[in-house]
Amino acid sequence: MRALKFLALFFLIINPIAAQEQEASGEVYRLIKLCSYCTCSEIPDVDGTHLVLNIQCSELDRIENFADLDKIEWPENPNGLKIAAAFEGLGLTTLGKLPPNSQVETLRFSNNAIKTYWPDPFNDVPNLKRLSFTQNELAELTPDLFTKVHALEELDLSFNKIGDLNPLDFKHLHHVKRLNLQSNLLKKIPVEALQPLALLEDLDLSKNGIHDLLLRRTESTTLKGIKRLNLSGNRIRSIVKDSFPEENNIELLDLSNNIIEVVEEDSLLSCTSLRELNLAQNNITFTFALPPTLQIAILKINTLYHWPKFPSGITFVDLSYNRLSALYDEDNVEFENLEILNIGGNQIKDFDIQKKLPKLYSLDLSYNLLADVPKSLSSQTFPKLEELRLDGNPIESIYFKNIIALKNLYMNDLNKLTVVEDKAFSNVIGRAGDESLFEQSCFSLFLSNCGSLMSIQEGAFDATTLCMLDISKNNLTKLSRTLLDWKSLTEGANLQHNPWHCSCELQWMLDDLLPQMYRANSRLLSELRCGSPRAYEGLRLVHWYNWTEQAMCSDDLSMRSGPYGTYMMEESREGLSKVTSLTLILGGCIILALLVAIALVVYLVKTRRRHRVRQAALNRKRQSAADAKNSNGTQKEQFSALNKA
Repeated sequence: MRALKFLALFFLIINPIAAQEQEASGEVYRLIKLCSYCTCSEIPDVDGTHLVLNIQCSELDRIENFADLDKIEWPENPNGLKIAAAFEGLGLTTLGKLPPNSQVETLRFSNNAIKTYWPDPFNDVPNLKRLSFTQNELAELTPDLFTKVHALEELDLSFNKIGDLNPLDFKHLHHVKRLNLQSNLLKKIPVEALQPLALLEDLDLSKNGIHDLLLRRTESTTLKGIKRLNLSGNRIRSIVKDSFPEENNIELLDLSNNIIEVVEEDSLLSCTSLRELNLAQNNITFTFALPPTLQIAILKINTLYHWPKFPSGITFVDLSYNRLSALYDEDNVEFENLEILNIGGNQIKDFDIQKKLPKLYSLDLSYNLLADVPKSLSSQTFPKLEELRLDGNPIESIYFKNIIALKNLYMNDLNKLTVVEDKAFSNVIGRAGDESLFEQSCFSLFLSNCGSLMSIQEGAFDATTLCMLDISKNNLTKLSRTLLDWKSLTEGANLQHNPWHCSCELQWMLDDLLPQMYRANSRLLSELRCGSPRAYEGLRLVHWYNWTEQAMCSDDLSMRSGPYGTYMMEESREGLSKVTSLTLILGGCIILALLVAIALVVYLVKTRRRHRVRQAALNRKRQSAADAKNSNGTQKEQFSALNKA
């Protein structure tokens, strides 16, 4: 009896263990081998210092039952490479617990629909350094999401629906240096939640709904260590003295595309390490003090009436599309290190600079109120200038008084310019590159979209050399062959969208310029068309390529339509005789058609008459037959009556 009880107890213990082993063995068969469905390859790391085993699983890979990430099987890694895995666009809604692997350093779950996750999903990947959940449906976080990932350095939670962060959500992330919370639903800066991130350097909170910037009121060592802070695309209205912590380490501050109206005078002076400031696309009207360490200032698309006082180390200034009407005070500003100056889109009428700008290589004066080319533009004042923009000004006459060396000159959209006069660009010379002493000294000119420009005089480019000429979208009808050395245009000439008068005066374009442009840059010929005479209107000049005769100088030419709305030219050899024979053929056809019509009418009339005669004869015959039948019946009745009598 005791033996039976012992056996029964033995089977009760062994049976569940066997069942578990069977289940485990079945589990092995259901494992998803990643490299059988996804792309696995060895590629250089982002830094290019070593190879990594890259696993790319995307929406193009049809993987069944992929919702459970604990069912995946990591590929064999005999070389011990670090692993970077991406599970993108797979429609995942729940993040499962990943199987163990100490080689995994990068995980990306972007472009899914993850809303929930298992507790501690990354416990078994302890060396994870980079993690991305961008473009998912996460609405909230819990402390059990980031447990045992102490080595994590970069975390991307952008483009989710996170509205608030708990102080304990990031409590295990002591080594994170970069945190991206762009495009979420945050209404304030989560200062308490960021407190555990002691090494945080890069924080992106752009495109949320943040409306207050009062970081000084909170004691946080984490905020003082941030070097790059992005708050663009929020609802911030003002910057005050309490906006930033004292003695912070912010080097790059982006507050663009907010609704900032007020910047207090000394509010930015606490940013003692600030190098780049972006306040573009706000409503700032009054100037403010800038930190002495500032090098890049982007203040475009505001309502500034006056110049801020820039520090001496400034290298980049963008004040475009404000309301400036005058230049800065040269006695109070030092621009010795300035390299780029953009003041386009303002209301400046006069540009008169006396002090030398030794390092400036890009100057933008476009879309102001300059009536003439500024006389202060010279190589003496701008010895390093390479790019000059004068687009969209009401300039009526072009003349550079002083010699200036450039690489690119932009003078588009000059709506009041009608004629480019003699010697207009004679004082503009090319600037050779520093990398080659033998490089050709030429410059590129962009004189396009000037609707009133009808003529360029022959000596406009005397004593200068062009690399590229763009005079497209003007109202030019003719061009001189000796205007410039066309063979020196190494980058081509854009003559498109002009109403060229295709006469013998422009024959040189077909002989010299067209073959050169066809070989160098044929795309500049697609809209090079004739505007007159009427016979050639809309004709592309490229159709005369390799034409043996002087096409524009010959009167004996005719056109016939070609495929795809083009025209083909063919030489006329018959002259007036061809026109005469065509007229005779057309007249003969008309006469023949009239004769056929008359014959058809006569035939129809005669046929109708015969039909009427035949129809009348048939009617008489039918009537006679009917009368004869009636008379025979009457006679038979009479004979029958006589016989009975």
